[in-house]
Amino acid sequence: MLRKRLGCIALLILARASFAQIFAQTSIETEMNWEMGQLNVLATGALGSEMLPKTHPQALSTLERGLAALLMKEIGSLPWDRFGRLNDYIERVPSSVDSVERLAESLNREWSRISEDRKSVEALYTLNLTELLPEFFPAAGKLGLPRAPVGWIPIPKDDWTGIVIYVPENTLLWGTGILSSPRPALYARILSDELSVLLDPAKSESSFLSYHSVENRNEIDSLVGRRPYRTMARGLYGDFPCDIVLSEEDTKCILASDSGREALIRGKVVILLDSF
Repeated sequence: MLRKRLGCIALLILARASFAQIFAQTSIETEMNWEMGQLNVLATGALGSEMLPKTHPQALSTLERGLAALLMKEIGSLPWDRFGRLNDYIERVPSSVDSVERLAESLNREWSRISEDRKSVEALYTLNLTELLPEFFPAAGKLGLPRAPVGWIPIPKDDWTGIVIYVPENTLLWGTGILSSPRPALYARILSDELSVLLDPAKSESSFLSYHSVENRNEIDSLVGRRPYRTMARGLYGDFPCDIVLSEEDTKCILASDSGREALIRGKVVILLDSF
């Protein structure tokens, strides 16, 4: 009986050691899909030579126990707002760490498998930031749009169905003579030429910008409809140049129209970039 018990203990220790080895050799790769507002996470955990394919569920469970901690390091580099990345935001608002931790624990597993060479377990996870960020970072107040310009008559006879803004690769950094490439960011804003805020995701639950390449501009009808207001950015703003500045004329055209104001409020805005 004693020999049998010692044998069981030895097997348990061996199993724990094997799974500890998987945890130590876990790695992740992340990719931000700016069109969908989704973070894709590919996790890989090494399998020991004694591990069999039937241990897939246990290996996956072990991999996932340490996944949130690994992801915390990665998502800190996500472009956040005009001040910089998520890590910069955490430094400014230390209490946000709890929200970031809960965000990291909200991964949705898309699939998992044992690699073809039987040496690792692989799994793909997603974080739908468009849905999750308003939950973990609630809107701070409510954005009030500037008043409609007096005496300004909107151009279209029919309502606009959204707003499309093209931002060239080299755009003036507002208030300077410097050209900069546009930077997608989760909390990028739309500003007037006087820097009045027209759209701010931090003060709305459904106004995150959707970024698309110029090559894919024919695929945005589902987001902005078939008759959007189309224009080009006149500048960028911020230490991290993600805020987009519109011209005075564009600002007045959009604010003078009920449909233009509605597009801003509902976040029906697409940003077209040459590359990102």
